[in-house]
Amino acid sequence: MRILKLESENIKRLQAVEITPQGDVVQICGQNAQGKSSVLDSIAYALGGKRAVCDMPVRNGQDKARVVCELEELIVSRTFTTAGGGSLVVSKRDGSRLTSPQAILDKLTNNLTFDPLAFTKMDNKHQLDTLKGLVGLDFTEQDQRRQALYDERTQINRDVKKLKANLEATPVHSDVPEIEISVSDLMQELRKRQEHNQTNRQKREELQALDTRIEKGEGIEADLVRQIEEIQAKLDGTRTKLKELQQYRHSLGNEVQALTDSDEQVVMDKISGAEKINSQVQSNRERKKLASELQDLESRSGSLTEQMQAIDDAKSEALRTVSFPVPGLSFDENGVLLNGLPFSQASQAEQLRVSVAMGFSMNPGLKVLLVRDGSLLDDSNLKLLAELAANHDGQVWLERVGEGDECAVIIEDGKVRGKPATVEIQPPVERPATDQKPSFDGADF
Repeated sequence: MRILKLESENIKRLQAVEITPQGDVVQICGQNAQGKSSVLDSIAYALGGKRAVCDMPVRNGQDKARVVCELEELIVSRTFTTAGGGSLVVSKRDGSRLTSPQAILDKLTNNLTFDPLAFTKMDNKHQLDTLKGLVGLDFTEQDQRRQALYDERTQINRDVKKLKANLEATPVHSDVPEIEISVSDLMQELRKRQEHNQTNRQKREELQALDTRIEKGEGIEADLVRQIEEIQAKLDGTRTKLKELQQYRHSLGNEVQALTDSDEQVVMDKISGAEKINSQVQSNRERKKLASELQDLESRSGSLTEQMQAIDDAKSEALRTVSFPVPGLSFDENGVLLNGLPFSQASQAEQLRVSVAMGFSMNPGLKVLLVRDGSLLDDSNLKLLAELAANHDGQVWLERVGEGDECAVIIEDGKVRGKPATVEIQPPVERPATDQKPSFDGADF
């Protein structure tokens, strides 16, 4: 379906225009700020609904504006007021109105605002976002999740590298126990042995003192013998005491003879070597801990890689099943692809060919494209655009700066050059329904 006639009054810069397009490409020409863009805006406002209308569609100084767009099977009439009101009427060619007019237009002109030339000039990101919107695919959430997984895996891999370096730098000590030697226990054992040996020394000293006393007693005994008559009583006591001492000396001598000293040096040697052994034990434990952490991080890194792959697989499956408007067209996280190569690497002609095909494919009901920057097209691309429009049985409304012979319509001061500034735009006339079944049914949309 094409546009057969456009009538617009007080839309933006326009005063009043009436255009009956001829051919597949309708070039709307004129100098800057004369109203060329307002002609294309009129089409978008009439058919695109509120989503396509700017905040101030009415010409400055006017109270209302109207657009009538005649299609092959429908007539669309829309009004606007400066207060934000307006109306919409969609009728058949026989004049009978259709219910739910905006719903009909929404199905008919889903992507009317898609400009193929603007699409070729977008950067990679905007091209990607536009194509996702056109085909109904949006991997934003998956891409954000994948990036988060990638960042987490990157950090873990840095930790893995660091742990590997620490693990390799940590020596392995063989022939050492699993746990450190208790220096405290060794010190307790040393103290016990020192106390034991101190007791032995005391007994030896006591024995030596007894020997001295016995020797002295024997001297006294000799004196007492010489003086026995005078000190018999003292001698008897001394002998008794001496006998007791001798008995005790005998007992203590036997005990001392059986004494054995503990080897203190063995414990001191163990204490001396304990620090070295404990250092080696701690080194082994640290190495074991590093190896465990390394294994855990490598496992987590592998898990994150699997999750990233699952996201990539899901995106690949979605891309495999989605219906793209042009064969060979697809996209990845970096941008739009054509036959597996970046869209930007395609020639200008190929980019234009694909973009036009996209526009017509996205609007199969109303094959109309609005091109804003037609001045950027050279003669060869204009010719290509005309061929593409003919091949797709479509219609292209093209805005260009200029007044050459190729211009179908020249806009000057808000009106078509050579025509009066006032056009009476009448609303569609309601006609009684007939028994004849019309050729168009709004339900078809």
